[in-house]
Amino acid sequence: MTAISSLLIAMAIAAQTGQPEPAGQYDRPERDGRGEDIQLVCYGEAEKIVMENRSGMEWDSDKHRYVQKSTVETGKSRFDTAVNVSVQGSAAQIRLPKQLVPPIHGDSNNGWWDLMDLVVGHDEIRGRFQLNSLNRPTVVINRRSGVITVDGLVKFSGRCDADDGHRRF
Repeated sequence: MTAISSLLIAMAIAAQTGQPEPAGQYDRPERDGRGEDIQLVCYGEAEKIVMENRSGMEWDSDKHRYVQKSTVETGKSRFDTAVNVSVQGSAAQIRLPKQLVPPIHGDSNNGWWDLMDLVVGHDEIRGRFQLNSLNRPTVVINRRSGVITVDGLVKFSGRCDADDGHRRF
């Protein structure tokens, strides 16, 4: 039996039983028993710890003159950005913008990090990922409000929208 005749028979059976036709070659695949396929783009505000070298002159009361002074100061930098989340069944990944990736980081898959301890619930998606040995942020996405929080040495909070791959304009 050829592939075309098999497809025609399957369509005829689906029409008789009221089942939907098989997905076309360009349609997004439906759930195939592996769980949900969720693609999200999340816009919001990120925060990371930054270190800055500062140098200048300071009055030295013992020497009665100005002397060179150099310090390292830490602070927080906030900026608007976006992250992507991909959930495919029982596996999920997160993609961070380059500004949130520390200079010393673990292996990623082209900027995507696997979410571990993943829980895909009715109202919440939760997991964590490992940027390096000291930085293991947690990810929590509220499925009702779309609010996402990434909490670790890097922080992100925002709102997620479904990313169906179609252009907006």
